[in-house]
Amino acid sequence: MTRYVPAVASVLMFAFAFGAWAQSSPPQHQHVAPNLIDGAVHPERIPDSVAYRLYLVTVSTGQNPAEAEQIRQRAHLVKTGLVDTDQQIFTSILSDFRTKYDALVAEYNDSAKAATARNKTTDVHTLLEKLDDLVQSTRNTISVRLSSRGAAKLHSFVVSEKKNMKVTED
Repeated sequence: MTRYVPAVASVLMFAFAFGAWAQSSPPQHQHVAPNLIDGAVHPERIPDSVAYRLYLVTVSTGQNPAEAEQIRQRAHLVKTGLVDTDQQIFTSILSDFRTKYDALVAEYNDSAKAATARNKTTDVHTLLEKLDDLVQSTRNTISVRLSSRGAAKLHSFVVSEKKNMKVTED
């Protein structure tokens, strides 16, 4: 079974790993985790659904984003090659995605805190399934609301971005 770590967790793991590496003595040699898929080497091993999740989380902003967030988002969207109309629609889809994504993560975090207080654990697989469902729903919305050409361009772009992704599997 393949399990993918949510993007936020991946970033945090990288930050902690980097901090630990920086504090340790210089390594004799570097090892790549055996369950890490490097999209630069094997983009075909990264499922489209995972590529979309990572892309959507990276490019989306919350409700009422600050000007700097809007500028960053526009810079990302220009790279897709979408026409202005499709960009505007996609921005709306991204906002809706992020609202739902943040709600799912907050719900999971709340349940994890409650479980910890009762000395129990929380099943991350439920969160991952909900996130997968959200990504699929968002992909369906993209294919319905964007022009057919825009949806195809966006799909091509997201798939091409796999080369810049690294995900874990187990």
